Amino acid sequence: MILVAGDKLQLTTSSAAPIKSIVSYIDSSDSTGDFSGGGTQKTAIASATTTDILATPGASTLRRMKMGVWRNADASLACDVTVVLDVSATDYEIHKVTLNAGDTLEYIEGIGFFTLTSTAKLNSTKYVTANSVHATAATFADITGLTWPVISGNNYTFHCGFAAVTNATTTGAQFGIGGVAMTGMIAAGHSVLLGSPTASATITSGVVTAINTAVMAQTTGAATNQPHTMWGWFRPSASGTFAIRATSEVTVANGLIVLQGSWARVTQSDN
Repeated sequence: MILVAGDKLQLTTSSAAPIKSIVSYIDSSDSTGDFSGGGTQKTAIASATTTDILATPGASTLRRMKMGVWRNADASLACDVTVVLDVSATDYEIHKVTLNAGDTLEYIEGIGFFTLTSTAKLNSTKYVTANSVHATAATFADITGLTWPVISGNNYTFHCGFAAVTNATTTGAQFGIGGVAMTGMIAAGHSVLLGSPTASATITSGVVTAINTAVMAQTTGAATNQPHTMWGWFRPSASGTFAIRATSEVTVANGLIVLQGSWARVTQSDN
């Protein structure tokens, strides 16, 4: 990328995440092409603003960007970064990307722009290693072992299979998701109530769009193992810990027990 007098490179940032900018360049004569200098321009940015990251060259000088590095040094905050070519106060967007915490955008002459992510894309299945007991009504709590770190702005899907018992036929098992605030989400599921292996089943289904809300608002249960499934999509509005959650319909000792071996899978989606 070559700049002439009146051109400069800028970086537009969308948040207060600390962005470290390093741009290396060489200068040459615009008439002979002879090398005339070079250097590295280093800039620290920590606000939603537009910042000069490579100054305009002097008269009769061509300035070539050889390499650029822009790293989001925050522990949790994401930031949209846009590389802009300013030509005598007229702006041209060159490249835009969302840098999650720890991510780095790089430019190498002859290769172009690419992003280095700090963590691999989430694709994880976990199971309940010991029975998870939920004894308080309308109080969603994490199911033991079913939590994952997630990143603000990414899209995720989940799928769960539970075996659970309740203390009595008058106590329902209720499941949901939570742990982080959401920009968007949808969760759906079925709870099947079997009076006996040969009896007719009662199925409770539901769809919700809010965290800590019963997907299957079951109001009856059984002291024998019962199957439940739940699935959906979510996009967190802040980085944090996502959790599959449950609550007993009524407050009673051992109201709901999610059994060891119940499982859930969380996957970061590609769109």
